[in-house]
Parts: sequence; structure tokens; C-alpha cells
Amino acid sequence: MNTNTRPTTLTLATFSAISLSFIAIKKWNRYRYNRRRRLPLLGSDGTIMDDCISARGQSFITPTMPYIIDYLKCLQDQCDPHSNPQGYIPLCVAENKLIIEDFASRLMQVETAYRAFSDAIVYCYNNSLGLPAGREAVAYFLAKHFLFREEREMGFEETLHWIRPEYVAIGSGAASLLSHVVLALAEEGDVVLVPAPYYAAFDADVKASTDVEFRIFAGCKTVPVHSNDPTTGPSPEDLEKAALAAEADGLRVRILLITNPNNPLGTIYPAEVMKSAVEWARSRHVHTIVDEVYALSCHDELGSGFESILRVLKNDLGTDVHHLWALSKDFGSSGFRIGTLYTQNTHLLSALANLNIFSSVSHPMQMILSEVLTDDNFIYSFLDRAREKIRYSYYFVSKRLDEMVIPYVKAKAGIFVYVDFSALLPSQTPEGEAKFASLLMDAAHIIMTPGQSQKDLKPGMFRICYCSVSLDVLEIAMNRLDKIVGKIRRWHWDNLNADSLTDIL
Repeated sequence: MNTNTRPTTLTLATFSAISLSFIAIKKWNRYRYNRRRRLPLLGSDGTIMDDCISARGQSFITPTMPYIIDYLKCLQDQCDPHSNPQGYIPLCVAENKLIIEDFASRLMQVETAYRAFSDAIVYCYNNSLGLPAGREAVAYFLAKHFLFREEREMGFEETLHWIRPEYVAIGSGAASLLSHVVLALAEEGDVVLVPAPYYAAFDADVKASTDVEFRIFAGCKTVPVHSNDPTTGPSPEDLEKAALAAEADGLRVRILLITNPNNPLGTIYPAEVMKSAVEWARSRHVHTIVDEVYALSCHDELGSGFESILRVLKNDLGTDVHHLWALSKDFGSSGFRIGTLYTQNTHLLSALANLNIFSSVSHPMQMILSEVLTDDNFIYSFLDRAREKIRYSYYFVSKRLDEMVIPYVKAKAGIFVYVDFSALLPSQTPEGEAKFASLLMDAAHIIMTPGQSQKDLKPGMFRICYCSVSLDVLEIAMNRLDKIVGKIRRWHWDNLNADSLTDIL
């Protein structure tokens, strides 16, 4: 009997221990489950204090551009001339909504949809740099409209002789391609020089973090290049000064990023300025990325004032000059998320072939792209109509600004005008600019892009995107702006209150 007692006792003890272990595990799992379901605790600065998101996840919560919160608010209550005349008017996003209907009518043709889905290639994996048809179409388009814009009768095969499709990559928007290119060309912490004022989102596109290592982002730092006259473009002296200042801080200058035509100025850099900038970059072994997303939105009929970097360098980009373009601006299709890169750096393309797996364009959209970009009859007539609409809206806004006696940069391209409201600020400081922006938002329900977010040293500069709304809404916006300007001049900031700000909306 005694021989059987000990094993029985051990068995019961073991069973009890296992039971307690299961209970403990169950309680722990319930605790962890409840913590996951619990609403996150927020700190005083709005950051999440819970473990429901990682540290690097928290770093993405802050909007990439400070005025985006106001823009999203505008979208919830947009102005409509008939149903909501007092609604908000967002003039801060560079979108050309005036040409959407013209472009949509071409895309809604039956043969276009057939082309998008009839070929088995669109249902399968392929080169992440783009389908053969898509890359050939982009090469054709760049040759016809950037390199040889006067050669309208140039044939398909001839264009591919000049712009080789294997040097073309298609990605989900210019921002995505820019981020990948910077990631592939530079090391974490390297500097990207950008002539200022510049597009506010560039800071996010080449984002750097001192706290978290972002493997999927470029991890670089933008450094503005300031000039005495930014409308003429950066001189070698301007570039050298900015580079030396960065190097004095222990940073390495790796890339020069230039937007031409310029955003937000709406100006066009002359060919000699672009050439000298590339020569300066090459003398320092610095890569040059040229963003030409507004190249076909010049205000003259043929875009004769603009010369692409492809022409300036006679299509000899070498391994250090890289060209960006997208459908977002010239074709009013930012929602399509289609950007293009043209580079003769085969090592860069090999790197992008892997990076682009995360941001390639869907194959049906690439097939649509290939059909539209090679439709010469449509493209030439569409661009003519688009430029006509841009010119008319620009004329309307500039005329109203002249009537208000508000200075602005004379635009030659793009879908915006850069306006100087500095004389109306309560103080010539960033705080004064922010106060003016708040007044526009609260009293006039208008939001424009502030110069502070575009690295402008002068407070009071704002970008007005006049193609982002219809002409009827644009007229309402300018009427409100006219009233705000008049009230500031009459009452001054000390006397602005609810009574003095009546009748604006």
C-alpha cells in the first residue's frame, strides 16, 4: 500500500500546480486583452501614453504639415455657392480641380476600361518599376513633352531611342518616389538642400528622426537655401553658403532638390540657373533631383518659358541627376497616386526595384496610363484647355489682389500665386503670421498655405491655390479676403472684435 501512496500524492500535487499555472496564464492573458481594449491614455501634449502603439508609431501621429488639421476641418464644411455659401474654402492644397471633368471624359471611354483589364499581365506580379507598356508610355511622353516638345510628329520608336524605358520607374506618386530616391542615394542624417521657399511636404518626404530609426524612410534632413531674390533661382554662391553652414554643424550634404517651375513662387528658373546648379552639385559630388511636376502647367500657350532639365543637359543626366514628374498637377489627378522617375543611374534603379514593392502602381492603372499618355490628339488639346483655365483663374485672382493693393509674385507657371500680406500682420513675426492665418480661418473661413511652413524668412507670405476650387467659390473667397483686408486697415488689430468682423461671410 505504501508503495502506491507516494505516486498518488505527487500526481495530485502536479495536477494542482498545473491548474494554478493555467489560472495564472488565463488571468495574465485577460489582463493583456483588457489593456489592448482600453482607450489610450493621452499626455498633456496629446501623445499616447499607452502601449497600444509603438514609439515610432506615435511619431507619425503629428501631421506632416501644420495646416493640414485646418484643411481637414474645411473638408467637413466646404463652401458651396448655393447650398452652403458660408462654408470653408481651402486654398492651401495645390490641386487643379478645373480640369478633372476634361480628363475624366477621356478615361471613361469603353476602350480605356477594356485596355485596363483585358490583358492577363494586369492580374499577375511583374517588375515593380512598372509594366513594359507603362514604362514605354512614360518614356514616349517625356521625349515628346520635355525633351523634344516642338517635335510633335516624332514617332514612337524614335522617342524610345532617346528616352529608354529601362531608365523609367513608375511609383505611387512623386512623394513616394522622392522618399525612395533619397533613401537610396543618401545615408541617414545626410542633408538635402532645397531652395526656399519650398513645398512644405518636402520635410516629410525626406524625414529624419533623432529618436527612432526609420528603416522605411529616408532619414535625411532638409536645409533651406535662401537667396536675395528667390524668384531667379539659387546661385552657386547661395548653394555653397548653405552647404558650408550645414557642414559646420557636422552634416554631410548629399542631395540638391530643385522644383522647377517653382512651388510656391510660380516662377520658372532659367536654363542657365539650372545648369549652374547642376554644375555646382557635380563639383561637390552631390546628386541633383529635379522635380518638374508643374512643367506642363505654364501660363503661356506652349510653355515656351520653361526648359526641362532634360533639354538643359541634352539628355545626358549621368548617374547624378534624376527627374521627377507625376500626373497629380498637370492632369489634376493627385488621387491616382502615379509618379514617374527618369534616371540613367542603373544602380539606383536596381535599388528602387526592391523599394518600390511597397509603393508600386496597380497594373490596371498603368495600362490606362500607357493608353492616355500616347494619345497625342487628346494630350495636346487637353493641355491647351488646361493652360487656358489656369490663366483665367490666375488673371482673376491677380486682378483682385491688385485692386486690394496687395503685392504678389508674378506667376509664370503652376496653379498658385505667392502673396505678400506682411503689411497686414499685427507684428512682423511668425506669431503675427499665425495670428493672421487664424483670423482668415475663424472670420473668413479661408485657409491658405503660410510661408512659415515653406521656410520663408519673411512673415506674412501666403500661397493661394486658385485652381483648387471652382470660379464661383474662388470669387466668394476673394470677396471675403477683400473684406478682411479692409477691416484690418480700418480697425487695426487692437479694435478687431466680433462687431467689427461682421458681414464677412
